[in-house]
Amino acid sequence: MVRKIGASRRYEPELAGLPAMTALLVLREKVIRALLAASQRPEPQITANHPTPMDHNYEHLRVGMRDLFTALRIAASSAFMGLLHTAAGP
Repeated sequence: MVRKIGASRRYEPELAGLPAMTALLVLREKVIRALLAASQRPEPQITANHPTPMDHNYEHLRVGMRDLFTALRIAASSAFMGLLHTAAGP
């Protein structure tokens, strides 16, 4: 995905690795961050009057991720979310 530039500490992306890097970035920013944020709340704050199948699926996923993070002892705290943001860079 990347190659080292000479004897320096710098790296440059390879053209073939760009799609994979993009997919990983999107996964982290759009999926993992949202699941971590949603897992902080033990119960939904607002419930729909007529939940759709997508609402049920999302709730099941949210509860499952919360249970997984608890089992792995991962705290989806604001400090952890800040760490994710810092890792994303500017």
